[in-house]
Amino acid sequence: MPLKLVIGNKNYSSWSLRPWIAMKVAGIPFAEELIPLYESGSRERVLQVSPAGKVPILIDGNSAIWESIAILETVIDDSSPQLIAYVSELLLEAGAWDVYRIPVQMKKGRTGVQLSVLCQPDRVVTLRDLLFRETTTIGLHWRVENKISLAREFKEVQTDWGPVRIKIARWPSGEIANAAPEYEDCRRIASDHSVPLKVITEQARRMFAAHEEER
Repeated sequence: MPLKLVIGNKNYSSWSLRPWIAMKVAGIPFAEELIPLYESGSRERVLQVSPAGKVPILIDGNSAIWESIAILETVIDDSSPQLIAYVSELLLEAGAWDVYRIPVQMKKGRTGVQLSVLCQPDRVVTLRDLLFRETTTIGLHWRVENKISLAREFKEVQTDWGPVRIKIARWPSGEIANAAPEYEDCRRIASDHSVPLKVITEQARRMFAAHEEER
């Protein structure tokens, strides 16, 4: 169990304080946020152990982006798959970075779905309220963690059916760490031209690879 520390009206755990101390020593700016818990006005102080905004860092000599990410989770055992899918779409439209569903086995042999939502910390309240309003859950938990990602860029390639954006992650040397066609672009073209999605995706990859070889 973590050690609980109380400083004034602030409650911190030793797990939270370790990265906070490291950031303070390194001179990296960080932020504290007040998150409302209930409509009554009760508020919870959240110590973001991630930086205030995006901060460039090095991993084995290569650059990456360090920022905070909030995770909301709840387990639902009395909703239809269609409702869960609908709520997932609403969460994404409301600003969630990603939503995923995991089948779980609960007490008394009940099957359920763990719904996990990834978002910016300032979207916690909005997405929390959406979950309570649109699902049958009566409780959830959430936390703020650290997120590290490579710097990303987009390039457009032309397929036989139209343009497709390629999401590219590069190391500072210019070497490509990863490249993938944008799903929504490929999906739209596949629907508009009645072409299998996999055909669009494969051609976009080939066109991008050919373009890189010509450089």
